[in-house]
Amino acid sequence: MTARVFRLFDRMMAGVMQAGSSGDRESFPARLAQAIAWCGPRASASDPRGLLRTEIFRPPVLVVDRAAMRFVLHTREDRVPRHLPPVGDAGGLKGGRLLVYYPDADLSDGAAEVESGGFFDLTNTPPWDTWAGLFVDEGARRVSGRGVYLVSWVPPVLIPHAQAGIEVNPEGCIAWLDSVATPLGTELRARGILG
Repeated sequence: MTARVFRLFDRMMAGVMQAGSSGDRESFPARLAQAIAWCGPRASASDPRGLLRTEIFRPPVLVVDRAAMRFVLHTREDRVPRHLPPVGDAGGLKGGRLLVYYPDADLSDGAAEVESGGFFDLTNTPPWDTWAGLFVDEGARRVSGRGVYLVSWVPPVLIPHAQAGIEVNPEGCIAWLDSVATPLGTELRARGILG
């Protein structure tokens, strides 16, 4: 059973968004604005486990892939105002931070889930409402297992919860985007979105 799940996961991962695709990188600020518009008013430190896991956005279990990302983005897109301006600078983050999650590096030990009050789940995945993009860095993929990464927006009120989870995550599969080297991070710094 486990081997079958991992084979399915590997097939699905073959279709993730490529960080080298200009269309994905260019649309990221718009998808990020949608995540901020959806999550900002819903975020609360009183329920980091449930408020940003809207049932209608729930992706398939054990899968962080392009299909899951597309499902979350398109479902959310229908529920936020049209014509949102894309995030164009650091102020557009509305006090939140960008988080990176490396699903291929995950050990699923549960420590981040406990310490973050449930912001991260058992597999260290951030709430799906916060997801803004899934990318591949082929160079990192070949050498470190950190080539596939999910980027999400953490609302200001939940930054301490996320930080608590990051601090106890032994494998380092969750980190702040501004603290790791990724092609997307480099581009967002050049655009003035990431400090």
